[in-house]
Amino acid sequence: MTLPYPGYSWSFNHHMGRVNSREVFALLESAYRFRQYPNYRSLINQALVSEGIFTPNVRADSGQIDAWRDYQQILPDLGLIYSTRYIKQPQLTTIGLMYIDGTIGYSELFSTQVLAYQYPNGHKTDISPAVREELSQAGISIPINRMELDINSGILIKPGVLILQVLVELYQQGYPPTLNTRECLLSLVPTIRNSDWQEAYTRLLQIRQTGDTSDADKRRFRDVQEWFQFLGQSDFVVKDGNRISLSSTALAEIEQLQTILDFHTDPATFWIPPSSLERENALAWYSFFGSPSVESQWITPDELRNQEYLSNNYPDHELLDEIDSPPVAIDIPEINLRPFSLSIPEVIDVNIEVDVDRIVQGRMRLRDKTRQHQEIVVRLATRLIELSYNIADDPNSVDLLAEKNGFETIFEIKTINRRNFQPRIRLGVGQLLEYRYRRQLQTQVRPNSILVLSNTLQLPPWTPNYFSSEVNIGLLCSAADSFLALTDGAVELEIQNTN
Repeated sequence: MTLPYPGYSWSFNHHMGRVNSREVFALLESAYRFRQYPNYRSLINQALVSEGIFTPNVRADSGQIDAWRDYQQILPDLGLIYSTRYIKQPQLTTIGLMYIDGTIGYSELFSTQVLAYQYPNGHKTDISPAVREELSQAGISIPINRMELDINSGILIKPGVLILQVLVELYQQGYPPTLNTRECLLSLVPTIRNSDWQEAYTRLLQIRQTGDTSDADKRRFRDVQEWFQFLGQSDFVVKDGNRISLSSTALAEIEQLQTILDFHTDPATFWIPPSSLERENALAWYSFFGSPSVESQWITPDELRNQEYLSNNYPDHELLDEIDSPPVAIDIPEINLRPFSLSIPEVIDVNIEVDVDRIVQGRMRLRDKTRQHQEIVVRLATRLIELSYNIADDPNSVDLLAEKNGFETIFEIKTINRRNFQPRIRLGVGQLLEYRYRRQLQTQVRPNSILVLSNTLQLPPWTPNYFSSEVNIGLLCSAADSFLALTDGAVELEIQNTN
């Protein structure tokens, strides 16, 4: 087995087999709830125990409950939060917010992230002492980090995509679509690029034909096992011991699976480090991996979303989707604007002995807007204030209204995923047309209007002209820490270009 460089491996976190939907949800929801407090670790630990998610698990070294310390590393590994190595307070990514809001299910989350995880990346950057020793013995100069080592070796690989492509090819050629950890280590791990998958497939057939008995490096073997655990949480495979097989869902949706594998094989879908600075690369990685475009998301077919599926994939059944209007609307009031408040709480310590139980029992539930929606509203409002706009809103209609130099712009924010983006865009357009008309009746001046989408996506070529000319509505996409203008109106370009 010839590796890209001595010591090369698909290193992962070695905790994936311990996670489940309820625990991941609780960790994320608690991290979001207490993200503003300096002593968030203590608050999260107390909440997780109070809610019965984890046992107290008092650590011998500190004498304190520390479930957060034991499990939190899973979250940045999955791109659900930014690593607290770089941002001290917990900060959820787009897909982390989507999960606790119920706009993506647990297996869909894993399916999406297992397709996108790649090497090189900005998360696994350390070079272990063992790898340093192997490089030194081979006479290879040791770079400053794993990312540079991967780049210098020409590696551009998404292991999940490679494994699934080989399984699909086995199925298409009439073989059982199964793979064990040893076969994966010997035939797939040496692959440098996803476009070379046929070489990996050929090696696999040769290993099976010759009965290759080569020893498998235990450390690399463990990494492959962890990747199998990762895949096992997705919709794509069934894991049985050290073997995975394509699931009934994957086989039923084989054409759709091949389409998304082709998408992720394209080099244009890979993350490229933006600089030579570790922190800047790391933050860029979490923004990229944690904010999947609509095209890169996997959705489970509706016919498979029965009650058991919903219960397993959405731990908090109250959090299903953003509601766009009250359940009863007998009379539609005028647009009643109020000054917009960013509502950023004062950052203070909380006495966990006194307050946590009250906070846990009285936590805010989803009412008419999702948390992802509110995060985008605050980010957009902050950006507009920086641009010297006056900001207002109406909790019963307008998400944001921005005024500068006598001109008004109405913003409607829509959280979307691959399943619902078309109807939600149409709904947003309809709302903006109504709000714009009603506001003009009040002021005798026609306001601008802009639709803001929670994820980036590729729309049909006719879309920009339709928005700009036919309905005269601007279009923005939220992209982690920035906004992308899909139309060329002055306001949306001003928002996009703000540093």
